[in-house]
Amino acid sequence: MTLDIVTGEAIRSCVSMEACIDLMAATMRAVSRGEASMPPRSIVALGQSGNLLIDMPGAIAHLDAFGSKLLSYFPQNTALPAIQGVIILFDAATGRPTAVIDAVSVTALRTAAASGMATRLLAREDACSLALLGTGVQAEYHLRAMRAVRPITRVFVWGRSYEKAEEFAERHCRVGDQFAVTPNARMAVEQADIVCTVTSSPTPVLEGRWLKPGMHLNLVGAFTPVTREADTEAIRRSRFFVEIREFALREAGELLIPIAQGELGADHIAGEIGEVVAGSIAGRTRPDDITAYKSLGNVAQDLATAAYAYQQVANGKVPGTTRVANFGA
Repeated sequence: MTLDIVTGEAIRSCVSMEACIDLMAATMRAVSRGEASMPPRSIVALGQSGNLLIDMPGAIAHLDAFGSKLLSYFPQNTALPAIQGVIILFDAATGRPTAVIDAVSVTALRTAAASGMATRLLAREDACSLALLGTGVQAEYHLRAMRAVRPITRVFVWGRSYEKAEEFAERHCRVGDQFAVTPNARMAVEQADIVCTVTSSPTPVLEGRWLKPGMHLNLVGAFTPVTREADTEAIRRSRFFVEIREFALREAGELLIPIAQGELGADHIAGEIGEVVAGSIAGRTRPDDITAYKSLGNVAQDLATAAYAYQQVANGKVPGTTRVANFGA
């Protein structure tokens, strides 16, 4: 038996942002149709540091593979990405493991691509200004995703470190674009049509009083019931979409905290993003809607991206792959 090891280099070389956005649309439509099996993710706290071990198994009916994603989450990492891990793919016909795939690159790509998919569905067609709250890996990937689906010409960046925000702007500014670093989050948000929150903050960095009619929000960084990047007013004012209702009502602090405080109910969820893809639920209903997409991430997105990448590898030589012969013999 052989086992392929697919590195981040291979992922980056064979899966474009545009292809992954389309893949996320098909995947979330399948999820909302009940064509995926995914138990809630298992999270193990590693002491009191905030470090986590996360296990996410699952299967999608139309894929020729099933598998699991195993991650560590160390939010205080500075030299390394906060998320480290692997995705293990198994052959659906035989049950044998076929590939171990770098989860860091898959997670970075599919998370931003899912936001790109949601933005393509929910943001106004003429949205051209972007606020990025955060300056890490997800800020970089979200900039790529937003540029892939909307004619972004103005970008406003805020981060806890002004110096890192300036470095981010210098790396990613394109000729002809207005690219500005703001001293606070409010100044970035108030100038934007699209806002992406991609921080590790456990408390709100986005306030509802800053929002103007017609905006679209991608809420990405928080993924536990007790953390959130947007305050209650931001959620109250928005037409609020989630990936999977069941998971959102277990893990989305942006929704669960206002529910616990009696400010909102579970019925504030307008729908699953896959239902918008399928056309069974309307996304933006009028130009002045404030729309919001709550990203928690789910293993269907990971498996779909990993399987697509592995298919590209199997169909030709891709840099960054290793084949281990006689694995398990």
